[in-house]
Amino acid sequence: MLKLIVSLSLSLNLLWATSLQANERYLAFESEEITVELYTNDEANWRFIWLYSQYDELMHWEQDFVREMQQKGLEVWATDILGSLFLTRGSNTVRALSGDSVATVIEAAEAASAQDGKGIILLGSERMTGLALKGIHAWQNLHPNKATHVKGAILLFPNLYANTPVAGEAPIWDPIVQASQIPVMILQPEQGVSRWYAGMLATELNQQYNATYTWVLPEVKDYFLAPWTEERTAAETQAIGLLPQLFLQAAHQLARHAPATHPAQTIALVEPSESSDAPLHHALPRLHEFSEPKAMPSLKGITFDGKSMNLADWQGKVVLVNFWATWCPPCVTEIPSMNRLLAKYQAQGLEIFSVDFQESAEDIAEFAKQVPIDFPVLLDLDGRISKDWGVFSFPTTFVVDRQGRVRYSLNQGVEWDIPELEAPLVELLNEALVR
Repeated sequence: MLKLIVSLSLSLNLLWATSLQANERYLAFESEEITVELYTNDEANWRFIWLYSQYDELMHWEQDFVREMQQKGLEVWATDILGSLFLTRGSNTVRALSGDSVATVIEAAEAASAQDGKGIILLGSERMTGLALKGIHAWQNLHPNKATHVKGAILLFPNLYANTPVAGEAPIWDPIVQASQIPVMILQPEQGVSRWYAGMLATELNQQYNATYTWVLPEVKDYFLAPWTEERTAAETQAIGLLPQLFLQAAHQLARHAPATHPAQTIALVEPSESSDAPLHHALPRLHEFSEPKAMPSLKGITFDGKSMNLADWQGKVVLVNFWATWCPPCVTEIPSMNRLLAKYQAQGLEIFSVDFQESAEDIAEFAKQVPIDFPVLLDLDGRISKDWGVFSFPTTFVVDRQGRVRYSLNQGVEWDIPELEAPLVELLNEALVR
C-alpha cells in the first residue's frame, strides 16, 4: 500500500510520565559491546529503538529529544552503533555496515517484548535509516517464520541512496530498499532536500508489497531536531513537540499491516562495494562530465529582488547554474570565488544564474547585506525547480554550454577560481556558437 499525506496538523495530548534515568545495557557483539540506553516506561505499549545519528554534533540534541520522548510516555532504547564499535563517524562508514549490529539490539528488544508484549519500532534519520532497515533484514534472516514483535520502521528524512547521486542523473538506491520486507513510514520535511524524491523512494520500498506511507512535515527542513542555525523556527519547535504523537500514530498504522511472523525467506541483500564517492581529502575537485550533453531543463521565475528571469534568454552564454541555500555553509563559502570567476570571464561570455532553495525574498535580501552576490538569485519556493534539475544536495552546480546543453555538474562547495575548474569552462567559452 502506498499513501502520500501532504500535510499534518495535530494537537498533542500525551500525559507526561515521570522522568526516569536511563539505564545502560551492554550487548556482546563480535569482539565489542554495543551500549544501549534504556529509557523505559512500564505504561508504554511500544518499544522504540532509536539509532543515533552518524554526526557527532547532533548527538546531544538527539539525546535531549529521546529524554523528552520518555517524559511524554514513550519507551525508547537508544544506541550509538558507531560510537559503540569505535568507528569513524560519517555516511561512508554507515553505508558500509551490515545490519548485524542492529540485529543484536533487536534481539534484546524482542526478548523484552516476549515478556511484556510491547511492539517494536525502529527509528532513524538520514543515513541511519538504511542501517535500521538492514538490521531488520538481518534479524528476519536469522529467524524465518518466527513470531515477531517488530512491526515496522519510521524513517526520518531518509538517505537511502547507494552513493552520493550525480547531480542531473537518476539516483541509484541502496540494495536494502528493494530487499526490505517490513512496513515503513517516511517522515519527510517539506523543505528537505529530498522532498520531491520521497514518492519515488516510497514506490521503490513498496516493491515487496510492504505497506509504505509518507507523511510530509510542513515548513521544516532536514535536521530540524538540531538546526544548523542558532535558533529554531516556530514551525521547527512545533514539529518537535508533535513528533512523539506522530511516532505513536505511525506505530499503530504500521502494526495494522505488519505480519505476525518473519518472512519464510528473505530477499538476498547484496552489499554495495566500497563507495565511489568516498572523500578524497587530498584530491582536487573536478567537474562531472556527462557522456552526452543533456537537454537543459526549464528555469524561469522571479529573483529575490523582484526581477523576472529566464535561463533560455541566455543562450549563447556559458552559464553556471548554482543551487544553494543560506543555511548551507559550503554554499556560502563558495560565493566569493564565484564572484571572482564571474568578474574574470564575464566579458568572454560567462554568466552565473543561482537558485535559492525554499527561502523567502526577505531571507536572501538580509543575507546579501552580509555577503555580496554579484549574480541573480532566483527563488525556488517549493523546491520543484531543484527536483526538475536533479539536485540531491547543496551546493550543486551545473555548467550549461553556449548551445543551451548541460555539459557538467558538481555537487560540492569549491573555490571556483582555480585552474583545475577554470580550464573546462575556458574550453566551453572558446567553443563557437552553432546556430
